[in-house]
This record gives sequence, C-alpha cells and structure tokens, in this order.
Amino acid sequence: MGVLHDDRNIITAPLTKNLQENIDTMDALFKDCADIVKRRLTVGGTNKVDIYFVYIDNMIDKTLLEEDTLRYLIYKMDDMPAQNQFDYIKDKGLRTADISEVVTMQEAIQFILGGDTIILVDGYDKALRVSVRGFSNRGVPKAENEVAVRGSKESFSEALYINRVLLRRRIKDTNMKMIQTTVGTRTQTDVAIVFIEGVAKPEVVEEIQRRIRDFVVDGIFDSGMLEQLTERNVYSPFPEFQATERPDKAASALVEGRVVLIVDNSPMVLLLPTTMNSFFQASDDTYSRWEVASMMRILRFLGGFITVALPGLYIAVVNFQPELLSSALALSFASAREGVPFSVLFEVIMMEFAFEMLLEAGIRLPGPMGSTLGIVGGLVIGNAAVTANLVSPMVVIIIAMTAISAFTVPNEAFSAAFRVVRYLIIILSALLGLYGFVLGLMILLIHLAGLKSFGIPYLLPFAASGLGGKSDGRDAIIRYPLNTLKDRPSYAKDDARIRLVRNSDKVKKQKH
Repeated sequence: MGVLHDDRNIITAPLTKNLQENIDTMDALFKDCADIVKRRLTVGGTNKVDIYFVYIDNMIDKTLLEEDTLRYLIYKMDDMPAQNQFDYIKDKGLRTADISEVVTMQEAIQFILGGDTIILVDGYDKALRVSVRGFSNRGVPKAENEVAVRGSKESFSEALYINRVLLRRRIKDTNMKMIQTTVGTRTQTDVAIVFIEGVAKPEVVEEIQRRIRDFVVDGIFDSGMLEQLTERNVYSPFPEFQATERPDKAASALVEGRVVLIVDNSPMVLLLPTTMNSFFQASDDTYSRWEVASMMRILRFLGGFITVALPGLYIAVVNFQPELLSSALALSFASAREGVPFSVLFEVIMMEFAFEMLLEAGIRLPGPMGSTLGIVGGLVIGNAAVTANLVSPMVVIIIAMTAISAFTVPNEAFSAAFRVVRYLIIILSALLGLYGFVLGLMILLIHLAGLKSFGIPYLLPFAASGLGGKSDGRDAIIRYPLNTLKDRPSYAKDDARIRLVRNSDKVKKQKH
C-alpha cells in the first residue's frame, strides 16, 4: 500500500480487559522481533493480579526498570487491594514520575517502538506507559563543522531529548514552547517545533505545522529530508532553511523570533525563516567586538562574490575584453598561456572539476587521509598540469582563490549553492563576454530577490528594508555595537521587536 502501513499493522481498537488477548495481539505484531523483551508476572499478596510488560532491549535503562520499578512491584505489593488494582499499581507500585495511561493498541506499539515500557494489567482495558529510556548516544559532542573562536564548543547530537535540554539550558523561559509530532509511517521519527511564544509569529508556526502535515512518507532519517519535503523553493539551489549544529546559534535564533526544528537522529537543526544575510553570520560575531565582527563579515561577503564571479570574470576579460588589462598584465597572461593547447573555458572547467573531485574525495575519506589527499592532491595536480602545459599558472591561481573563498561562507549549504551558480556565470561569460558576466549576475540577483522564506524576503535587509526594524540594517554587512541593536529582526512579531532597554534611559524618561 505504498508508504502506508498494511491494515493489520494499524491497531486503532482499544485494549481489551482480557490480558491474554492483548498478549496474543502483541505477539503477532512483534513476531520475529528478537530485540523485543516480554515477560508475564504475578504481583500482589492475597489479591494477586497478572501483569505483562514489554520493551525493546537496550533502549531502556534496565537498572531503573528492573531494580527500582519491577522489583518493587514484585516484593513490596503485598497489600494489593481487591478493587482498583490498576490505579493502585500506578499510584503506589511505580516509583517514577513519567507515567501515563494508554488506551489503544496503536498508542502502546508507538510508545514501545519509541523506547518506553508498556505494562498491561489483567482485567483492565488500558495500560501504563513508563518512561525509563536509556539508549546509547554520543552525549554532547564538540562542534566540528561550525568552529568558533569564542563561545560554546557544544554541538547538537542525534538524540532529540539531549538537543531539547541544550536549548532549555540557554533559554530559561516558560514561553519557550516545544510542539512534538511524528513524521514517517514506518520510522515514526520525532520532530520538535520550538519557538518562543509572544516573540515568534504565530502564522510562521502554523505554516510549518501545515507543511509537515501536508505529506505522507515512509520515513525521515535526517533533518535534510524534512527540509526538502517542506520547502517551497524546490528548484532553487539556495536553501529556504538554515541548518546549524550549534545550540547557541539556535538559541539566538529563538530569541530573535525564529522557529527551530529538531529532528530525532539528526545532529543538525533547522532555523526558519531565513535570509541571505543570516548565512554570512557566524556564531562568534556576537561575542566579538563590533570592529572585528564587521571586518570578518566584509571578508565573507567578498569571499562569496569571488566564489561566484572570479572564474567568469577571468574568462570574459581574457577572451573578449583584454583591452581592459594593462599592457604588462596582458603580456603576463599571454606568456603564462603560451604552449597551452586548450581554450580558457576548457582550462577553467577542467580545473574546477579537478578541485571538486578533490573536495568530494577529501570529505569521504577518514580525517587524516582526507586532509592529506587535499593538500598533496592539490599540489601534485596543479603542478603537474602546469608543467605539462595543460593549464596556465593563472588559471590554477584563479581556481585556488575561488575554492578558498567558498569556505569563508560559514554555511556549507549556502556556499554549495554559490558553487552551482558559478558554472552558469562561467558559461554566459564564455559565450557573451562581459555582457554575459553582467547578465549572469543580474539573473542571480533577480532570482534572489524573488525568493521568500516563510513570508520573509530573502534579500532583507538589502531589499524590502521597510519591512524590517532598525536593527536589521545594523546587523548586516557592518555589525553595529551591541548596545545599539535594541530591536529584534523582522522575524519577530511587530509588538515584540524591542529586546534591549537601558536602565539609564528609563531614569531619564522618569526625570523628564
């Protein structure tokens, strides 16, 4: 039946009072599941009652379940009453706080597969869910992809409950809400929608909930899959969500009025809405002095422009408008290309592909081998190509500068989009010269100007600046001093824009 379960696997009927019937149903559902632990016990003194507990091996804390919970049920329940035994077990027999009642078989199966323990009691058409989860995880790892000089070194992990704690540690506010849902008919992947009530726009929260409900899929294994299924700019290389592995960056986004999506089993969370400007901002920009942060941002924007424009500009000038170069530089370019049998376009494309393959190989190989391959491969291929007169030294320099500039953008998905767009500008420059180069940049700007992320223009605050607050322009290419950023960005609700008020200003107003 496609992505949906078979009808026999969807048990919507309520649990029955006959314990053996419930056991037979679970045995049928968990047939050939070697990791399922099932046990029937008799507890109580004079008034005995049969119970049946089910859990998945190595997904629960066995010490907590067996020594604290089940041991107490077996040896300390001699005063079991003849009536209301279910409530007595719930209130007196289970020594854990996270307990809830389950009334359908479907709920029971979902909780078991999620790592909880289900306890059935004979004579009652409901069950107890006991949360004693304890499956293995990496804990709180160190950030590897978004390295920062100052600030936290923590990173999100694959466990959703750990990621929730990392945000709670940073935002101690009851208005920070977490709406949890499941995605995937087979995987039942937990997804948490996190936002600060009263700061985030309700329509944005409702929109992402609607998009998640809008599709049915077998499974979700990473936040990247959820991103592709919920984005609207499907044919654009530029991401509609901002992915991050840093809890401090996600917490900062929440305070600004953005929404955070946490996907279980994924160490990357999604931030929405987003703008192009946010992809050039690093976590430690806020922690550094404004002069240093501004200089770093200028370098990033310059690096982004070089990544997109430099190869195409070189082709356009050398092939079509060499008169723009000085005589000395033109002669230098000509002597460097002496003996090269290929056109400038072929040189650039060949070296671009060579560096892309080196990059991909370096990512797939283990850490020490990958870095060694990148250094040695780049030197050997570049030097050998120049020595063999396959490419000119200038093309090697151009491609090397382009590759280095791409990594100044502190977001891999956004820099990858620039790498894709670069080939369009290269082709247009090779066909039309400087006219093609300018046309390519115009197409890029028009495309970016037409993009929106959950109602927010992609080029804000550089375009549609009237929609934003004062701080939108002050936290763009130049980051103003922190005490002047008194307004939240345009992500926040209109009546929740103010985020900084100085006590001295209050005193002055009271005096006047």
